Amino acid sequence: MNKVPRFISLLADTTAKALLKDKHYSWFYEEIIKYKTSIDLKKYKLVDPEMNTGNKVKDYRADLIYEKGKQIINLELNQFVYKYTLTKNLYYALRLAGYGYLSGKDYDERYVTQINLNNKIINDGKKGNSLINYKLQDPKYAKILKNLNIIDIYLLNYKGIRYNGTNKYETYLSMLTANSYEEMEEIIGDLEEGRIIMEKLKELGLDDKFGMLYDAEIVQKKEVNSARSEGRKEGAKEREKSIAKAMLKAGESVSKIMSYTGLKKKDIQLLR
Repeated sequence: MNKVPRFISLLADTTAKALLKDKHYSWFYEEIIKYKTSIDLKKYKLVDPEMNTGNKVKDYRADLIYEKGKQIINLELNQFVYKYTLTKNLYYALRLAGYGYLSGKDYDERYVTQINLNNKIINDGKKGNSLINYKLQDPKYAKILKNLNIIDIYLLNYKGIRYNGTNKYETYLSMLTANSYEEMEEIIGDLEEGRIIMEKLKELGLDDKFGMLYDAEIVQKKEVNSARSEGRKEGAKEREKSIAKAMLKAGESVSKIMSYTGLKKKDIQLLR
C-alpha cells in the first residue's frame, strides 16, 4: 500500500528552512519577499545557525536571518498568531537592532529590517491592505529609531485567491495559507512553479525524519502558546513531553529523545 504524504505547511519554520537552504526551492520565499517589499534576499547571505547547540529539533527551526554588511534581514513566519505574538516579535527586533560589538572605542551599529509573515487578516481583508511598513517612535518626543524597520505582511488577506494565468505572486501568497494539499491544488491550478513547490512538500511529507522535526515545531509552538495564555508554570515540561511523543511516533531511540528534550528515560517510557 502506497504511503500517503502528510500535509506540510509552508508557514512552518522547519519547512521554510528546508526550502531556503536548497537552491532549487529558495526562490519561492525570495520571490514573495521581493514582490511585497522590493527586498532582494538573493543579495544577502543566509546566516546558518544550524548545529550550533547540538539540539537538532531546536536548530532546525532557528531564526531565518540574512546579512549584507551591517544590513540585517530577519524573516519571521507566524503560522500561529496569538495576542502577544507580534509584541514578542518587536522585542526580538529591538534586540537585533541593539546588538553590536566594541572595536576599540567604536560601536558597530546594525540596521535591521524585520519581515513578519503573519497568518492573520487585517482591516477589510483586501490584498491591497495586507502590508504595514513602519519604524518605532517615542510618542512624547517623536524620536525615531532609525536603524530598525518593521514590515508586517498579513497573509489571510490573500486567502482564497486562485491562479488565473496572471497573478503568480498572489498565488504564492495564497499557497502560504493552505491547510491541505487539496486546498493547495485548487490555489495552484496550472501554475507550474506552484506545483514544483507542492511536490517538494509532498516529498517532505513522506520523510519520517523531517516529519519528526516538523511535529516537534508544531507541538512546541502550540504548547508554549497555550502555556503563556493560561499562565501555566508546567508549560515547558509539557512542551518537551509533546516533542518526545512526536519523536517516539517517528521511531527515534529513547537515548536520542533524552538528548533532544532533557527528559529522563523513565518519563519517556511512560509516554509509549
